Amino acid sequence: MLILLVALTLALLFAGLALPKLWAAPTAFWAHLVLAVAVMSLITAAMQHFVPVLCRGRGAGPWMGRLPWLMLAAGVLAALTLLGRLDWIWIFPAALLALLGAALMLRWMLLRARAALGGPHPGLAWYVAAMACLAAGLVAAALIPLVPAWHTLLRAFHLHINLYGFVALTAVGTLQVLMPTVLNRPDPEAGRRLERNLKWALLGSFLLAVGQAGQWQWLSWVGVTLWLWVLAHLLTAWVRLYGRQLYAIHGNGPVLLAATLGLAAALLSSLGLASGRGALSVFLPGFLMPLISGAAAQLAPVWLRPGRREPWHEQSWAALSRWGGLRALLFAVAAWLPLAGYKCAGMPALTALVWFGIQFVHWLMWEEPAKSAEKV
Repeated sequence: MLILLVALTLALLFAGLALPKLWAAPTAFWAHLVLAVAVMSLITAAMQHFVPVLCRGRGAGPWMGRLPWLMLAAGVLAALTLLGRLDWIWIFPAALLALLGAALMLRWMLLRARAALGGPHPGLAWYVAAMACLAAGLVAAALIPLVPAWHTLLRAFHLHINLYGFVALTAVGTLQVLMPTVLNRPDPEAGRRLERNLKWALLGSFLLAVGQAGQWQWLSWVGVTLWLWVLAHLLTAWVRLYGRQLYAIHGNGPVLLAATLGLAAALLSSLGLASGRGALSVFLPGFLMPLISGAAAQLAPVWLRPGRREPWHEQSWAALSRWGGLRALLFAVAAWLPLAGYKCAGMPALTALVWFGIQFVHWLMWEEPAKSAEKV
C-alpha cells in the first residue's frame, strides 16, 4: 500500500505543478488533488509504519491498516467538490470523513504510547501534534459551508494549519530520525531536540495560521520566526554531525537537506516575500517534492522487503539515490529563487521530480522482479 501511495503522490505532485498550465481548473482543486488526495493518505500510512517503531510495539491491525483508504476517499470527495462535479455542501461530509480518520489515528497513537515499554520515542509527540493540527484544519473546512460569512478566514486557517502544522510537523519530526538512518550515523541529540522544540514548532504553526486567517501580519511573523528557530537548531546540528555528507553528489541526505531548506523558504513565502501565487507556490516544489522523493528513495526498499538488511537493500538505495545531490540543487533553486523575485520554481523542481520518477519506475520494474527471482 505504501509503495502505491508513494507512486500516486509523485504522480499527483507532477500533475499539480504541470497541468494547471494546460487545464483551467480552480486553484483549490489542484491543491486538494495533491494535499487531500495524495499527501493526507500517504502521511497516515507512513505514520502507521513509524508509530510501532517509535513505541516498540505492534503495528496497525487490519482495520486500522485500511484507514489511509478512508483518508483517500475523503480527499477525492473534496477534490471533486472543488472541481464543481459535486454541490458545494459535499465539502462538509468530506471534512467529517477525514476528521473521523484523524480522530481514529489520534486514539490509536495515544493507546500505542500508553502501551510502549519504557515510554515512546519523543518523535511520537510530533505525530500526535501533527494529527491534531489536521483535525483543527478539518473542523475549519467543515464550517465553511455552514458559516459562509467566515469563508475567507476559515479557508486561510485551514490551508496554513494543514501546510505548516500537519505536513510540516510530520516532516520535521520524521526527518530528525530519518537523516541519521540515511547517512548511517547516529544523532545522539535527536531525542532531546525533539522534546525541546515541539512546543515552539506547534506554537509557530498555530500563530502563523491564526495570523493569516485574521490578516494579522505581525502574528504570522512571530509564528514564522519560531519555526525558523526550530529549523536553524536542526540544521546547525546536522552540519556539525554530518558535514560533507550533506553535500555529496549521490545519496538521499542532500535531498532531505534541500527539503528542510525548502520548508524555511516556504515559511518566508507565506509572508508574501516570494514571487508566486500564494502559499503553495514554494511549498509544493521547494519542500514537498524533495521531501517525498528523498523519503521514498530511502524507505521504499524497506517497505517492499521489510526485515533484515540485505545486499538487495544496499543495491536499491544506491540505485534510487544516484545523483541525489544534483536533484537537491534543482529543488533548492526551486525553493529559494522565488524569494529573489524569480518565478522559476516550476521547471527546476519538475525536472528533478521527473528525473527521480524515472529512477523510481526503473527500480520497480527491474529490482522487484530480481527480488522475486531471488526467492525462487
